[in-house]
Amino acid sequence: MKTQRANNQNFDKYGRIVKYPEGEPTSQDKDYKFWSDIADYKINGETEIGICTVYKQDSSLIKAMERHLHTPEILIPIDAPFVLPVLKDGQMDNAAEAFKVEPGEAIIINEAVWHGACLPVGEPISSYFVIFRKGTPIKDVEKKSIESVEVEF
Repeated sequence: MKTQRANNQNFDKYGRIVKYPEGEPTSQDKDYKFWSDIADYKINGETEIGICTVYKQDSSLIKAMERHLHTPEILIPIDAPFVLPVLKDGQMDNAAEAFKVEPGEAIIINEAVWHGACLPVGEPISSYFVIFRKGTPIKDVEKKSIESVEVEF
């Protein structure tokens, strides 16, 4: 599967991409600018923030994915771009898509969307923030093997 640069048109069936706003800030002064409400999501209950570190492998073959039925998931690159593989329920495994997300952006994955671990781009190691409903890694993870698919950067 060939990687595409994530935007709100090509990622809309999986969630949303959040980019630095282009319009006028909601509030500003000589020492700050603030843009309000550039994205929204709904989580029922408390949230948690984690960090995931991923390591470049010899191949970018995706063999498994996971999903969360009770929470969206927000991913924010910290130190390098990443590629996120995703798949809608009901799509054939080989219909998976891959989206590149840059530092300074965030991606919101909707509930029940199959996704793989992010793949680092341009660096051997990459970290990103993960935000979702508290307890998700223990209580709300469904995993499945898929037909192997190679991600092309």
